[in-house]
Amino acid sequence: MWFLNTAMLFGLLGVGLPVMAHLLSKKKYDIVRWGAMQFLELGRNTQRRVRLEEMLLMSMRMGMIALLAIGLARPWISSGWFGQLGSSEVRDVAFVIDGSSSMGWEGKTVTPHSAAIQWAHRYLEQLRGGDTVAILDARDVVRPVLAPGSTDFRLVRKALNELPSPGGGADLVEATSHALRLMNSAGNLARDIIVLTDLQARAWSIEDIQRLEFLDEQRRQPAIVPKIWVVDVGGQTTSTRENFSLDRLKLSRYFTAPDLPVRIQTKLLHHGGDAPASRKIYLEVDGQRISNATLQSAAIPPGGEFSVEFDHRFTASGVHLVSIVLDRDNLPGDDRAEAAVEVTKALPVVVVDGAPHPDETRSETFFLKRALGTGAENALIKPQIIPVEQLTADLLKDSLLLVLANVPKLSATQAAAVTSFVDGGGGLLISLGDQVQPAFYNEILFAKGQGVLPATLTKIEQPPPQNVREQQVPIVVDNTSLELPWVQSFRKENQGGLTETRFDKWWQVTPVKGDSEQAATGKAPESDSTRSRPASIAARLSNGDPFLLERDLGHGRVILMTAPLDSDWSTLPAKPDYVPFLHETLFHLASGNRASRNVSVGEPIVLPVGNDFDKRAFVFQGPGKSIFPVELGGHELRRLAKLDDTSIPGVYRLIEAENGEPKKGAQGVPCVVNFDRRESDLTILSPEQRKLLEAQDRLKIIADLSELRKAMFSNNTKSEFWQFLLLAVMGMLVVEVWLTRRLVQGGHALLDD
Repeated sequence: MWFLNTAMLFGLLGVGLPVMAHLLSKKKYDIVRWGAMQFLELGRNTQRRVRLEEMLLMSMRMGMIALLAIGLARPWISSGWFGQLGSSEVRDVAFVIDGSSSMGWEGKTVTPHSAAIQWAHRYLEQLRGGDTVAILDARDVVRPVLAPGSTDFRLVRKALNELPSPGGGADLVEATSHALRLMNSAGNLARDIIVLTDLQARAWSIEDIQRLEFLDEQRRQPAIVPKIWVVDVGGQTTSTRENFSLDRLKLSRYFTAPDLPVRIQTKLLHHGGDAPASRKIYLEVDGQRISNATLQSAAIPPGGEFSVEFDHRFTASGVHLVSIVLDRDNLPGDDRAEAAVEVTKALPVVVVDGAPHPDETRSETFFLKRALGTGAENALIKPQIIPVEQLTADLLKDSLLLVLANVPKLSATQAAAVTSFVDGGGGLLISLGDQVQPAFYNEILFAKGQGVLPATLTKIEQPPPQNVREQQVPIVVDNTSLELPWVQSFRKENQGGLTETRFDKWWQVTPVKGDSEQAATGKAPESDSTRSRPASIAARLSNGDPFLLERDLGHGRVILMTAPLDSDWSTLPAKPDYVPFLHETLFHLASGNRASRNVSVGEPIVLPVGNDFDKRAFVFQGPGKSIFPVELGGHELRRLAKLDDTSIPGVYRLIEAENGEPKKGAQGVPCVVNFDRRESDLTILSPEQRKLLEAQDRLKIIADLSELRKAMFSNNTKSEFWQFLLLAVMGMLVVEVWLTRRLVQGGHALLDD
């Protein structure tokens, strides 16, 4: 025997109350004898009978309390013959509805997702009043739509009809695990989890046996083991459905200026099918198709891919939505890949000159100032060059970037402002030179790997002394080290000169250790995960020493250059690549984590906003016109608008609102939530995989409602019998009243103990 409400068993402590009442009633009183009392005294047999009835009454009351507590604890047994008398009709049901892109397959009259909703509506007609129903939307991140369950079927039907369109991937193992956790708090003997899916193999992660074994352990933990039913709503008879899809977009820069070219890349993938085929590919900007940007792919064999690349120049500032699109096929959810690009008129930069000089040509920023076109009306970057004494937190509020050009040191207040600036989303470029004080940089800016500096400074290095008989090998930028996307355009084959820059001196540095190295040394990572990220080396010198290092920190990004920006230590300012190198470096810094507007499912959207931003006047509008409130984050230097609920992939917009609804005609600022494009592989479970899933009575895969009804509503062996206990309590209550009346009428009140 087991109990559904074990907490009610504490009521058994009340069994002692009748005993306490009996003992209290035995209090002694002074006896005063009088003449006729001898005629009223009871005989010994009468006294024995009264005491027996008194004990029987106390036992009856104790039994009533015990049975009442046990009945409220809802006992049940597993017995086939008792099931006809017990109560096993009321059940708890959890629908797990696959919300992945594959459920939007339009190769049949009804999509699998629509079929799943219709199936759930029909199943509700099989349930009885008192049954509870919960709904989980299974995606990359499980969405509890109706949890805990409800007995109001009108509410259940409403929730089913309002499910968002399918999109992204689905983790059905995690969704089923979530449903099992719901069942742990269920209150009925019959507990069923119904997974409605198209049997796509990828959603089950069959190769991860440990997750399936954990699911088994979780299912067997409670005394009442829930049954898991998997219903095939796809009805696919073949595992080779043909589908074309686009991979996630990759842009050369996500932050740019007007008329700067942006390279947009992706891949066209061919899934299933039995013959090579080609597709047309289009480029769209803000929903408008670009007339001269259309590609015809080559014939792609099944399982093959085709590289797609467009170049586009934006003419207007603002945030733009870039899309690469295919002609619609049976699975439209993956025929489009999108990204948001921010275009600024001019990039505001604060440049701190660490070595100013009365003769401008000898200052640290002389070449930088001219390379950036300072003073030009159409300049892409607008630097504000200041001495180190003028650097303040207020000055950084209106800037996106900060350049420390051979700065000796900063005050404690200035160092704190720089750290806060980067954490809030700012970009920081540090160029080293002969003026820097390594003790300050290592102790304050590096701060044991927790500061903004991505490496410790060791010493100033230079080429070895030249041998008279041997020709000196110059120290230049190693061409093979330029592997990151933002520096690939400066490789030797592009003949820009960066790889031919000769270096006479440079700072030797030691990059910050990452998590893997910390694990090797036994040091636990810090609570702030961005502080435990390793520094990436974007470029090396030919002797192997780092030249460019970068590191994302907080919501910002830092780049360390181990040589100055002037001509003191290198020939860089004389090379044709000097101007584009500066522009590319600064725009790469600006496209760091300051705005997380292109994220994956489950990652928060983070957008910089002004200090006067009123979150009540804005909302996030998501796919299917869903509305989300805006959360505020950041600090006084950088305010951030946030959205944490990104469980549904697609385009979101931060948009002006009235009374919590988007304003009519408002366009909003676009953001993109991407999903794992492997979801486009529509291969269904093989017979071997189905056998593995159904092993050890883990779950049962069925085809239709009649099969489920036959399996679910027959052979119920679990039975509750609390009704019989409550009936027994009622019967004992009648006997208790009769015994009490008998004792009173029998003269028990006059009994002298």
